[in-house]
Amino acid sequence: MRAVGGIPAAFSVGRAGRRGGARPVDLVAVLHDTAARLRSGAPPGAAWSDALGRAGVGDVPTVEQLVGPAASRRREDAARARAVVAAARLAADLGAPLADVLEGVAGAVAADEEHDADVATALAGPRATARVLLVLPVAGVLLGTLLGADPLGVMTRGGVGTGCALLGATLLVVGRWWTGRLLARTVDAGRLRT
Repeated sequence: MRAVGGIPAAFSVGRAGRRGGARPVDLVAVLHDTAARLRSGAPPGAAWSDALGRAGVGDVPTVEQLVGPAASRRREDAARARAVVAAARLAADLGAPLADVLEGVAGAVAADEEHDADVATALAGPRATARVLLVLPVAGVLLGTLLGADPLGVMTRGGVGTGCALLGATLLVVGRWWTGRLLARTVDAGRLRT
């Protein structure tokens, strides 16, 4: 098997092939791959180009080169990529060994990704509960109709039934908004603590 910059060619082709589609780039793998290429003697620009599967990457890649255009990336991925670019630029300015810097940044990125996965797992239950509570009123109306009652008629005739339907719809919208804000604040609070 032919080696490219110290990395077997089969590995290099596989990594570049995965980035060709719309799938997100595995930034940790790219950092480890680039560090390995640097340790094998490749210059920084060539190491980044080979690891990213793109020609023409300079000694310090851009955020777009690491995680793609702004429209196709998540906010968290862009923040991690900006940290990588800053670390690479600082290593180049100070003359620090880039491979060691990238290995350290890879550890931090991996820990951040693991934290995000833990938060998503912890919030899966509350998100599912919010979705179920959003569907329950509709299910209640359908069940009432199946049992022979006329809940739609009661809600549309005016009077108390219409008032209750409007109040219920308003509370449903406010509850959904409030739950969304609570979940967003929880995610943001988790980011601030790490």
